[in-house]
Amino acid sequence: HCLQHPPQGYARTVAYAKGWDFYSHEPVFWLKLTLFSVMGASSLFPTIKLTQRALAVRGASEGGAVPMLSPKLCKRLTSVINAELLAILAIPLTSTLMARGVCYAEWLPWQAGAAPVFLVSAGLTFKYVKEAVTWKEE
Repeated sequence: HCLQHPPQGYARTVAYAKGWDFYSHEPVFWLKLTLFSVMGASSLFPTIKLTQRALAVRGASEGGAVPMLSPKLCKRLTSVINAELLAILAIPLTSTLMARGVCYAEWLPWQAGAAPVFLVSAGLTFKYVKEAVTWKEE
């Protein structure tokens, strides 16, 4: 079911509803995409850390013990997941505002909206992957 949303959203944006000419000039549309990028990028840290833990558990079942999650890692996972949830919960609000044309700006070129989305997506992806791979308990 969740795999339907990106293709449906794309189709609604470019071919149906109000179309690309409307949404490309809608700052709230670009905010929605930015929140979607935050959600996706922030899920990388917990995914990588939990995958590493699952691999450690699998290796430990062959004779070793797996240490408990540290309070520092638990706190960081909680913080990242809360940020992800905040982004997820804000997306419906932006969808409602976007569909109503709130903040519509005819003068806004699509590149000005897409650039922050790209920068946030690339920056947070790099940040969270690097943080998960190089995590040190201090």
